[in-house]
Amino acid sequence: MRRVEELVSIKRVKLGFGLQGPDTEILQSLKVSSRYADITLVGPPAISGVRGFPVLVDERPEERLAATLVNGDVEGIVRGTIDDFKTREAYTKLTGEPVTTEISLLEDPTGRQFFVAPLSNPEGWTKEERLHITVAHATSIADWGVVPDIAVFSGMRHETYQRKKDVQQGITNTLVKTYQDAEWIVAELSRQGFSAKHWAIDLNLAVEAGANILIPVNGMVGNQIFRVLLFCGGKVLTATPLGLSHFYEDCSRTEKNFAFHVKWITAQINKGK
Repeated sequence: MRRVEELVSIKRVKLGFGLQGPDTEILQSLKVSSRYADITLVGPPAISGVRGFPVLVDERPEERLAATLVNGDVEGIVRGTIDDFKTREAYTKLTGEPVTTEISLLEDPTGRQFFVAPLSNPEGWTKEERLHITVAHATSIADWGVVPDIAVFSGMRHETYQRKKDVQQGITNTLVKTYQDAEWIVAELSRQGFSAKHWAIDLNLAVEAGANILIPVNGMVGNQIFRVLLFCGGKVLTATPLGLSHFYEDCSRTEKNFAFHVKWITAQINKGK
């Protein structure tokens, strides 16, 4: 967070923000964020009456936002409240770059912060993909000077696995495989020099112990963790696709306060990566 504060003070940047419709709370958070960035709103005709920001109105705002980024009209975008998949598809069509794994920083109601991935339902259903996602996250946060402390989860307790590991069918067999996958992932991470532990189902204990990268069983489980956290008063601080040639910040459409998203992408632009 200290590094982000240093970087946002270097210079103001030009950003595009996708806004589906007028929302007083969102607009207020963007006004607060205007100390870091010049923000242009991109959205459907419903936002044509919004005052206080430059506004680009388009019947296909996702395509317009992506084009604004790729054409260099802005230095970065925050997807905001317009459609996520349409925006990703428009970006990929213009650049040939698929939107990849997102590095998502969450904050619980007590102020504890940690990265969680995968969060999208289709992601992370093989051990190889979960390993790839984990390494991408660990490498990314290490670049910011944060030492990765990785918690890998499975579908059953350690003691349960010892009793059920020979079951060959049904849901129990599936849970056994998640346990074996987690063991494999931790071994691979350790071989690559990362600090990692298989926490079975004990997410709360992992957070209390200081784990800063949480790797759920698959994207479906991660998505539920994410939704419950928001429902209970937590926050999404960042949701950044990795490996793109442009600065693209994603988010949840349920959010109202986008101030840190703006600050984060401003810091990334000023960092130059």
